[in-house]
Amino acid sequence: MAALDEHIAFSVFRLLVMVVSLVGNAVTLFVIVSYEKIRGQGANILFAQLAVADFILGIGAGARGVSTIVFHQFGLTSHRKGLCLALGSPTVFGIHLSQTTMVTIAFDRFLCVRFPIFYRHLECSHFLLLRCALCVFYSSLGTAASYLGVAFEAEVEICSTGTAITSWYSVYWLIFSTVLTIVIYIAYIAIFVLFRRQSSAAFGKSTTQKALFATTTAVLVSYFVCWCIRNVLFVVFKQTDSSKTLIGYVGVLTGVGGALSSTTNIFIYGWKHPDMRCQLKKILGGLTGTTSVGAVNVQLQDVTVK
Repeated sequence: MAALDEHIAFSVFRLLVMVVSLVGNAVTLFVIVSYEKIRGQGANILFAQLAVADFILGIGAGARGVSTIVFHQFGLTSHRKGLCLALGSPTVFGIHLSQTTMVTIAFDRFLCVRFPIFYRHLECSHFLLLRCALCVFYSSLGTAASYLGVAFEAEVEICSTGTAITSWYSVYWLIFSTVLTIVIYIAYIAIFVLFRRQSSAAFGKSTTQKALFATTTAVLVSYFVCWCIRNVLFVVFKQTDSSKTLIGYVGVLTGVGGALSSTTNIFIYGWKHPDMRCQLKKILGGLTGTTSVGAVNVQLQDVTVK
């Protein structure tokens, strides 16, 4: 695993993930912010918040890719913990923000289905800003805490967050990731049961809410594949008192999974979210149309010259 992490091809893969993540999530944010119909729904604001988290995870993937290439170029085989923490901070913050946003999305869908009238009263700018601020605040605290008690000048062979953090933060990460994952899936099982029991005339089962439900389901499946599986591996290795090196490998895997998860939601929105899909098609169609007009103009100019 260490050899794979240090391989130039793996670093190039991370850089490609960064490009897809940055471009795709930037377009997603542009669509949500620019179109009032999409921006006016609280669930879509949460999707925008998730896109911000994915954007940051893309930056984290790029930072790891570039640093590995630089380490390889200069022949560095040991690294200071402080540097490794700094390089991993975008990923740590992005995972925190992604996790807390996923919990918020689960409760948003639960309120929409179980208490539709109360939910409609909550969809105001102050409430949307408050829950966003809480997610960002907790994510910032969780990221800053990773620096507490770390011997910054100490060196490690594998430059990952897993090898740099203290043992107490490993325990915190284990509890944080496990508890939030359980909460998300319990909440979503309850949502699914309530959703199936509702009449077709209910607010929570309107055409718009059905589309949001389908989008959330797809996001959750991606979340399970990219996050839950690697989280289970972390729990197993932690409970079996595995070596710090092995936990460091899992830290590398966590970063890769986070990077991949930062790209999947882009395609999910274009596949399952009808409003976003429509606007994305318009944007792509406009770019294609502009290119086509430019090509025709060039051809006409050539004909005129001849």
